[in-house]
Amino acid sequence: MMVSTLHSPTRRVSVPPRRRISARVLIAAATAVCLGGAAAFVVPRLLHRSPPRVCATDAVQARALDDLATFAGWLSRNAVPGYVGEVGWPGGGADAAAWAGVAQVWYDAADAIGLPVTTWAAAGWPAGYPMAVYRRSAGSTAIDSAGPQAAILGGHPSTLHYLRGVVLAGGSFGSPTVADPGRYGYDYSYENAAGYAYLASQDVRLIRLTLSWERLQRRPGGPLDPAELSRLRTALGLAHANGIAVVLDLHGYGTYAATGRPVLGSAALPAERLADLWSKLAAATGDEPAVTGFDLLNEPVKLAAHGAAGAQLWERISQEAVDAIRATGSRQYIAVTGYGQTGPGHLGAMHPRAWINDPVHRTVYETHAYFDGDSSGHYVAGYAAELGRLPSVGRICRVLTAPVPPAPVFAAS
Repeated sequence: MMVSTLHSPTRRVSVPPRRRISARVLIAAATAVCLGGAAAFVVPRLLHRSPPRVCATDAVQARALDDLATFAGWLSRNAVPGYVGEVGWPGGGADAAAWAGVAQVWYDAADAIGLPVTTWAAAGWPAGYPMAVYRRSAGSTAIDSAGPQAAILGGHPSTLHYLRGVVLAGGSFGSPTVADPGRYGYDYSYENAAGYAYLASQDVRLIRLTLSWERLQRRPGGPLDPAELSRLRTALGLAHANGIAVVLDLHGYGTYAATGRPVLGSAALPAERLADLWSKLAAATGDEPAVTGFDLLNEPVKLAAHGAAGAQLWERISQEAVDAIRATGSRQYIAVTGYGQTGPGHLGAMHPRAWINDPVHRTVYETHAYFDGDSSGHYVAGYAAELGRLPSVGRICRVLTAPVPPAPVFAAS
């Protein structure tokens, strides 16, 4: 999602009487107790005798549900894991309850599919920003309060199979350029110790930490900025101290804010420049235990080619970046977003097949989910207007299953 220019900052089960329990069952039960947490993860899945059904009650809910089911189908056909790097909806206004209803259905579906999710977003937002899941209260120097969306996050927590959390967006605040990257702690920040402690207290276990290319690397192909790298490493230490895993997110769209604003894939900003950045950043953060993944480029929509040619260009650029990261010896996950429209239902339109060749098989295909008609997250139209643009529907249910293989994502190597 584009960041505006901002300044900071069970059900009970009865046993029939006189039923005899075999020794085999007793042994199995004892084994389950000994396995502890592993049993708690495995047994519920074994007890599912049919795939879970998730139901929508209106057309907007049905659209969000079908988009997520389409993404799950693409993952299943390609036998690759997925990740929702952003999902967001407004927590205030007259339509807040309706949008929350869509989010509840959407999260039920994400649970059934088994997707890691980071919700948009936490930061030192201005008071009127409606998409703030967590923010700094008036006069605070740290994130310390929850928006209405946080209740839905709390109902869909991390498991042993997937992590859940938020986008921590302050690192991409402001309008950084090579000439003026902005002032740390005023124009942008990676959050402080109190902020990380608060997020951990809210059961946030995964952060997608937004970064700016222009701040990290003052010249494409040049060295990483040592002061910026030091700030980032401090933030990663705070995350680790609070038990939070971090995905480093290069929060851009394909341009670099220098003279002429070069576009990725052009002669002025060739594909190898992104690979160079990730090679250096992966090497510089390889010893940071909080880092579980690298997000190559937030939404690669501004490239030197468009349409099908743009998708092909992005496939080449992203493969080069993956190769560069793996050449450092890194085994962290790598999140790759598709070219163009990043909504869950659109990945297959530009990319019929998964395209990354990863020698350690830890590439995760990413999408961003917003529930308004253009998937922009701006929510310009009201809920009634969104319903009016869609065919009227009643209750619609979908059977959702986790893609194969259902390996954990953003877990330890």
